[in-house]
Amino acid sequence: MTYIYRKRGYCWNCGRRTSHQDKKQQWFCKECEMKSIEDTINDEDKSILKIIKNSKLSDNEIKTLLKGSKEIPNSGKPYSIKGEKFSFGVFGDTHIGHKCFDTALADYAINEFNKRKVDFVVHSGDICEGHYESKRQGSVFDLAHIGGDSQIEEAVKYLSKLKRPLYFITGNHETNTFYKQCGFDIGKQIEKKIPNSHYLGIQEGEINLPHHQKINVIHPDGGTAYAISYNPQKIIESLEGGKKPAILLIGHYHKAEYLFYRNVHMLQTATLESQTPFQKNLHISAHKGFWIVNAEISKDGISKFVPEFYPAY
Repeated sequence: MTYIYRKRGYCWNCGRRTSHQDKKQQWFCKECEMKSIEDTINDEDKSILKIIKNSKLSDNEIKTLLKGSKEIPNSGKPYSIKGEKFSFGVFGDTHIGHKCFDTALADYAINEFNKRKVDFVVHSGDICEGHYESKRQGSVFDLAHIGGDSQIEEAVKYLSKLKRPLYFITGNHETNTFYKQCGFDIGKQIEKKIPNSHYLGIQEGEINLPHHQKINVIHPDGGTAYAISYNPQKIIESLEGGKKPAILLIGHYHKAEYLFYRNVHMLQTATLESQTPFQKNLHISAHKGFWIVNAEISKDGISKFVPEFYPAY
């Protein structure tokens, strides 16, 4: 690119009046600066720039889109459990707000956790249904409670019945709808409204145990696999040595399973939601139920792990 003009306040290339300077404090109109950038980039980047230029988006709109493309921050924090012997309740995928949320099963699970006097309860995400209408047209007709406030109110009504500490994450339903669409983090709201509840994060979190051990709670995205254990096996295989948790709780798939693999005690946490029309059309089963686990831990790791599943399907 040959620079023609060198006058202050005028583009050094085309001579048009401009108030814009590049990073080197040289005067360029935005169009010429873009051409200058194009001279130094590869063909793939040029095609991206062409798309941006033709999009007719404002600078602020482009900045907002780029900001939104970054990884979702983990807004929660880990909590610690004391004691080498402990029991805990496990459930997940309640999907409160959907017509298929099993209210009777939720009451049964909560009453059982209270009656057994577990030390704490873990929820593995998708507490609420969210609002998937933009991705699944007609899904709004499957909702019993529409909107974040209504679903939170219903969730608090049930979860506040727990007499033990609650540790929870949010799942893909809350993340892909309320959070990604408008930045509304249901987890923070639930934590504020339920005493002794602890929000671990968006789709993943951890609970610290004695002897530098931990429980990881995750809620992946993506569809179910042809075999129940396939996805958990691949998840455990992906964990680096030295960073594996002692206990791994996996939500999302609406399956119930215990697996001991690579020295990790894994539970798929099942669901409290009956098979939905969406699942029925795709021939996806729903393993309804919840878990109660008795465990002991020592400096050598988990020395005892006894999971009890309460099936409801």
